Amino acid sequence: MNFTSFHFVAFFFVSLVLGHLLRRRGQRLFLLLASYYFYGVFEPWYLILILGSSLLDYSAAIGIEARRSLLDGINPVRIGFLERLLSLPGRRGWLWVSLSMNLALLGYFKYTNFGIEVVNDLSPYGDTLFSWPATHILLPIGISFYTFQSMSYTIDVYRGDLRARRNIVDFALYVAFFPQLVAGPIVRAQTFFQYLDNRLTVEHHDILVGLTRIAVGFLRKLVLADNMGVCVNTVFSNPAAYNPIDIWIASFGFGFQIYFDFAGYTDIARGVARLFGFEFDMNFNYPMVAANIRDHWQRWHISLTTWIRDYIFFPLGGSRISPLRTNINIVIIWFLTGIWHGAAYHYVAWGISQAVMLLVHKWYSGTRAHAWLNARGGLSYGIAARVFTMLTLYWGFIYFRAENMQVAHLMIFRGYGIQDIHAGLAALWQWLAADGSLDLAREALFGKPGESFAAVTQWSYAILLILFFVYEYTFAYLGLEYFWKPENRRKLILLLCGLIWSVLVFASPDAPGFLYFQF
Repeated sequence: MNFTSFHFVAFFFVSLVLGHLLRRRGQRLFLLLASYYFYGVFEPWYLILILGSSLLDYSAAIGIEARRSLLDGINPVRIGFLERLLSLPGRRGWLWVSLSMNLALLGYFKYTNFGIEVVNDLSPYGDTLFSWPATHILLPIGISFYTFQSMSYTIDVYRGDLRARRNIVDFALYVAFFPQLVAGPIVRAQTFFQYLDNRLTVEHHDILVGLTRIAVGFLRKLVLADNMGVCVNTVFSNPAAYNPIDIWIASFGFGFQIYFDFAGYTDIARGVARLFGFEFDMNFNYPMVAANIRDHWQRWHISLTTWIRDYIFFPLGGSRISPLRTNINIVIIWFLTGIWHGAAYHYVAWGISQAVMLLVHKWYSGTRAHAWLNARGGLSYGIAARVFTMLTLYWGFIYFRAENMQVAHLMIFRGYGIQDIHAGLAALWQWLAADGSLDLAREALFGKPGESFAAVTQWSYAILLILFFVYEYTFAYLGLEYFWKPENRRKLILLLCGLIWSVLVFASPDAPGFLYFQF
């Protein structure tokens, strides 16, 4: 069920009205059933997986806490027969059961075919009869998100940072709550239960905040992301047909597209959750204004980067260990970040490329040149740093968007004016051997002069860029909170009118699904 569909609008309206009419316990059960309906619309059998994962981690957390209480009295609870039974595997036993089962399910559905591809590539038999065939496995939507969310709960209970939840409806709702189920943000249990333990009331201000976020999300998705996608899809589907200018436009266009798409989804999810009485943390803190790559990744997909920091990077030693081990840890977490986004070589290449850029920035940050420029560079250095950061990052997004490594390398070569590196080198060798001409090598390498594509006109790009600068930088420097103040209500009305007008006029007629649904 897509957030931009009429089906979702009707489902959301009915759920919102009925959810607030019910009392506390009935409200939680209703929201859980509504979330299961929302998820089951994609594929009914998805519900078996999320129910199994929820039951597993619910039992693991109770077993961990009961074992702790029996052994050393930390967080004493009333120990019943079922809890004594669940305590038998022990704290570490339950932790390993939870992590291994969750990761095994995620690995099977997401990484089986990639593992087969790697094995076949490493096989000395090549593409012979000994090669393993790929399997037809349908990746359940949202499994990467709710698996991480559920595992974080078990780990927090194991560490003693959180009490195990006894009400299974509460925990199941935490895992399956529909606004953030399929594409995040990855909500921590402590944050979610903090609101659930209080009555889910909505005030006038909450309605204002929620509707504003939803409107901004629709703008980012329907107007900016989907229109950028027209250009991006046109070029990435056949990069050999386009010249370097087209390649650069499409590459940066995808950087904007994925940001607007995912940030738009997050805005809608946070707005919907706010109307139910939940306040989820910001997942994107305007990364377009980041001064360097480290700053960018502290602003982008914050719920994932902080999850990896807290549950992988810190346990590996974080930055408190030797510089060499810290650098190795950075490579490890970015390799995992790449493979989390997709089971393919080009996602791994994207993750490693980000690690390399972060290591270069880490080295540069300790140089005298960086300190001098920071102190004396002024506004011009700040602007240059932001432009350079955007250029570097969005060029790296080629690996993220390309269908495979071959397409990614073709895009990179074409972006630098190189059409076919292999044919060009072969023709150059022929010329050196006096069997050909230099023109043949030049044409093979750089191609024939061509015209730029016309999928999106220059005027369309100008309008999109104007909308981007008006809205995005207004939100970045003023913040949406600025418009929620009573003295700025007229400005809020103008903002909402502008958002609605932009969606009605510029929205793509064929709105595709959100990009992060595939992860």
